[in-house]
Amino acid sequence: MEAAAVPEQPALFIADLSVQDRVRDLAEEVAGACDRLDVLINNAGVFMPERHVAPGGIEMTFAVNYLAGLLLTHGLLPLLSKSAPARVVNVASIAHRSVRAVDWENIPAFEDYDAYGAYATSKLGVAACTARLASVLDGTGVTANSLHPGVIDTKLLRAYTGGRDGGAPPEKGAAVEAHLATSPDAGEVSGRYFEATRWTRPSPLALDADVQERFWEMGLDLVGVDRW
Repeated sequence: MEAAAVPEQPALFIADLSVQDRVRDLAEEVAGACDRLDVLINNAGVFMPERHVAPGGIEMTFAVNYLAGLLLTHGLLPLLSKSAPARVVNVASIAHRSVRAVDWENIPAFEDYDAYGAYATSKLGVAACTARLASVLDGTGVTANSLHPGVIDTKLLRAYTGGRDGGAPPEKGAAVEAHLATSPDAGEVSGRYFEATRWTRPSPLALDADVQERFWEMGLDLVGVDRW
């Protein structure tokens, strides 16, 4: 990745990622304001101790953690392709490994709600879908990889722990994302899953082609994308 000029002031765009229309608006706003997009990091995520529902009857965790990133990537793909070589970096979680079987009947409403289960399933979706996305993007000059940044002391972690502090400082997690965004080595691979800055194999479910395809097709259907 070549060095580029850095704006004197970063641009700030704000959107409610649980609302798909706002995600579409965000993509249009960014595309209208930026001449190029070298890296898209889908970092936004939530952990909901109690079940909340986003528009369309989709459970909030799944809507934000999985669907928003998929929809935003789709909306910004023309700009990423124009800027190639470019990268999509999706923040998954080691929590995806805890999913032993996907309860497809419970997705996306998660009416039988378990907070950790919903979170882990959403992150399995991220890891599986990133591999599927990489195959779609093959030959375009845009790569897609996912990562687990570590156990980081954030509001999300405190929502899981009931308010207790813990984990590494946010700067450490950000460094992992920055590595995938800027490292020359990371730019040479696509469809991989990283824990910290090292590539590793995700769970067997995340590698299962049928699981990847099912998350992919479900995701496209739920965000109203007919074709990539």
